[in-house]
Amino acid sequence: MIKILICDDETFARDAMAKIIKRKGFEVIIASTGAECIEIFKKEQPNVVFLDVMLPDLDGDHVHNYLKEIKADTHVYYITGSDTVFTKENANTAGAKGYLQKPVDINALFETLDNIKKDFGE
Repeated sequence: MIKILICDDETFARDAMAKIIKRKGFEVIIASTGAECIEIFKKEQPNVVFLDVMLPDLDGDHVHNYLKEIKADTHVYYITGSDTVFTKENANTAGAKGYLQKPVDINALFETLDNIKKDFGE
């Protein structure tokens, strides 16, 4: 089973995504800060991380860099409230597989989850 870690400090957004992702057949773990994300990541070694760009303690780029040092082949998708050219370029430069804009569109999330299943041969 594909394991997904969702790191977002907005409880409602994080929990809603987790519920949807679980219903689509994934194992889900949640974190609310960058530090918590890194600690959980070390223990759980998820295949995929949905990572909020703006966290209360660390920004998403820093967290992403830590995760890549731990497990380079992790698929990271940014979650952002800012849909700008900078955000797209930043995600690409950091090596993210993609990003979802907040509020997360259910169809975009479904499409991303379908792509994840294809990436992992499911």
